Amino acid sequence: MKPAQLLYENGPDWRYATATQISDPALWYKSPKGVTHIIVSELEIGLMRKTAKVDKIHAFGEVRTTLKGAPMTLEAMLRYLTTQEKAQPDTIEVPNHFPTGLFLKLKEHGLPLAVAQRALFFEQRAIKSAEEIKKLKTAQKLNEQAFEHAFGILAAAKIRKTDHVLMWQGAVLTSEIMQGEMNGLLARFGAEEFHHGPVVAGGVQGAMPHARGTGPLKAHEFIVIDCFPKHPNGYWGDLTRTVLKGKPSPWHRKVYNAVLDAQKTGLKQLKPGLNGKDIHAAVVATLEAHGFTTGTDKNGNPYGMFHGTGHGVGLELHDPGPRTISAINCILKPGMVTSVEPGLYYTDKSISGGVGGCRIEDVVVITETGHKNLTTLSKTDWIIK
Repeated sequence: MKPAQLLYENGPDWRYATATQISDPALWYKSPKGVTHIIVSELEIGLMRKTAKVDKIHAFGEVRTTLKGAPMTLEAMLRYLTTQEKAQPDTIEVPNHFPTGLFLKLKEHGLPLAVAQRALFFEQRAIKSAEEIKKLKTAQKLNEQAFEHAFGILAAAKIRKTDHVLMWQGAVLTSEIMQGEMNGLLARFGAEEFHHGPVVAGGVQGAMPHARGTGPLKAHEFIVIDCFPKHPNGYWGDLTRTVLKGKPSPWHRKVYNAVLDAQKTGLKQLKPGLNGKDIHAAVVATLEAHGFTTGTDKNGNPYGMFHGTGHGVGLELHDPGPRTISAINCILKPGMVTSVEPGLYYTDKSISGGVGGCRIEDVVVITETGHKNLTTLSKTDWIIK
């Protein structure tokens, strides 16, 4: 007998299993015969009947009637689900992120729960369908609108002569203002989450890849903008561009051209059957050929290209499962969606001749013969006058 499957959540696996979202954690159950069930409150029943792609939807009231006054516990609800068919499951699989306390409690009540021994509870999540790819492209397109808005602000900004600080609409232009402007546009189009972003990090802040960025933005230095909103369709966009307002130095040009060349190297090699580990190595080698090595400075700070080239993108910003393009083996398959985002980062001018960070990121899908880039935003217009 096939194992039954169980979720108790309102996260990505729930959305994948039901094709809809729900406000509070709820039970999803797949019987050994493959019949899918959910139990939801009366607050959710109307929406679920309209949007959830499951075989049977049970309201709390229906379950209460069956329980005949017994407490409406999760254990009781799960027993209700397991009795919907004659055959009782030998095993009920749950994902590795299933609530530990609930797992132990259900086990104590004799329910045959077992944690699925695989990275992805739904392994097919690693391979996106045509519908999912369309949703990802839509999410990335919305993301690009936020970037266009940011570039427009930078183009309109003036450079204060005394300290090269950017001025916009009569006030100092800060990372926080730019972040708010981008998120405001995204929210107007229904974006659900921003994952504490976007990153708008100028100067030395850009050399710390996950620094969100704070304070005044300045001319004549790199500004790393990395935005990752969740679209109303449930899928994430992920996009990074590095720009410079004013005049770049020879060092800025050298760094930017190296990162752009490294991304081109990665993109050219993307096709099914290749190992993402080898593509990552080729990206790093391209940066080294431009004279940019990776290491650790005397203060223990990393420099150069010290992260993977790409990660999965889907119902999560960093989709679990295959590591796509990194130092870990991963054979690429059609339908995999990955970021491609090489970067260089320097906090010590003595190492490479300059200070700052530069990263360029697209999101692409592996096809039967190569790849398709889901990102259309320019990478050549990085100098903003």
